[in-house]
Amino acid sequence: MRVCFFAERQVGIGSVAAVLERQARAQSAVDVTWCDVTYHRSGGALERLPILPHGAKAALRALQQTGEGLRSGPFDALFFLTHNPAVLRQYALTRTPACVWTDVTPVQLDALATTYAHPVSRSRVVRLVKRAAVTSTFRLASRCLGWSEWARRSFVEDYGVPRDRTAVVPPGIDVSLWDAPARDADPARPLRLAFVGGHFERKGGALLLDVFRQRFRGRCELAVATRDDIAEEPGVRVHRGLAAGSDGLRRLLAWADAFVLPTLADCHSIASLEAMAAGLPVVLTSVGAGPEIVEEGRSGFVVPPGDGDALARAIEALVRDRPRAGAMGARGRAIVERDFDAAVMASRIFDHLREVAAGRGAAAG
Repeated sequence: MRVCFFAERQVGIGSVAAVLERQARAQSAVDVTWCDVTYHRSGGALERLPILPHGAKAALRALQQTGEGLRSGPFDALFFLTHNPAVLRQYALTRTPACVWTDVTPVQLDALATTYAHPVSRSRVVRLVKRAAVTSTFRLASRCLGWSEWARRSFVEDYGVPRDRTAVVPPGIDVSLWDAPARDADPARPLRLAFVGGHFERKGGALLLDVFRQRFRGRCELAVATRDDIAEEPGVRVHRGLAAGSDGLRRLLAWADAFVLPTLADCHSIASLEAMAAGLPVVLTSVGAGPEIVEEGRSGFVVPPGDGDALARAIEALVRDRPRAGAMGARGRAIVERDFDAAVMASRIFDHLREVAAGRGAAAG
C-alpha cells in the first residue's frame, strides 16, 4: 500500500506529527511518502513578494507543498493531519481515498476563539464560504478521524458527516521514553506540582499561581514550564525551552508528584499524556477532550475551567492523601499504555487507511 501523509508542523500538532512520522516510516508493509505542510519556506520567493497578504502567501505555499507530495503518486490512500491541507486539495479527495485526522473542527475552534485569541472573520459571507469549504472537505473524505469523541461529534453534528464514516483515534506519545519512578509518599514533605504550558494565561497558569499563593505555599512546591515571562518566587521555579518529549521535560516530570493544568481553552492535552506516562496524577479542566483523558477520581481530577475553589479542592485531595495520589499516577500510566501509546495510534491509523484503500468508507461524490 502506498500512502502520502500531509502533516502540519505547528505548535502542539508538530510533536504529534513527529511521532506519527517515525511510526509511519517503520511500517514495513507500507510505502510512505511524507509531506510537511509548514505554510512557509525560509527565504522563499513567495515569502518575499511585497504585495500579497500573509494569509495568501501561506495558502500558496501550502498548495505548493501538498502538490509536491501528490506529484510523487499515485497513491492507494491519502492521510491529512489536520483538515487544513485537505481543504486546499479537495480534488485529490475525489480521486483517492483519504483520511482526515484532527484535534478540533473550525466550529469548535470558533467557540473557543476569545480564549484562544483565534481570529473569526466579521464578514458573514467569509464565514459561510469557509464553512462550506470545510463541510465539503469532511464529506469528501473517506474517513474523518477525531483525536477525541468531542471532535468526532462535531463531524456529525456540525458538518453532517455520516457517523459510520467517522471514528476516534487518539494521539499517541512514545511511552517507552517515559519512566514512572517510585515517589516518596511522606506527608511531611511538600507536594511537588508541575505545570507545563507555553501560553501561560490560556493554560490557566495565572489561576494556578493565585491558588498556590493563597492556599499551598509552604505545603507544595510548584515548577512552571512556559515560554512566557514569569518571575520566580518563593516555592515557584520557572523553566523555559522544554519541548514536548525532551530530556528536560522528562526530568521535570520525574521530580514532580502531580501535574496540574487548569487550562481555559484546549483541544487535546499532549502535556497531560506525558505526565500520565511519567506516573503522575493529573488535574485537568473539562474543556475539549479533557474528560476523555483523565478518569475523574481514578487517574486524577477534572475541574471546571476558571474555578479556583474546585482547583484548590483537587490539589488539597492530593496533598492530604499521598498513597491515593500514587495510585492515581499508576492508573494514568496504565491508561496511556493502553490508549495513547504511539504504536497503538499508528496501528489504528493504518487499519483505517487499509479499509478506505480497499473501498470501505469510499469518498462521497
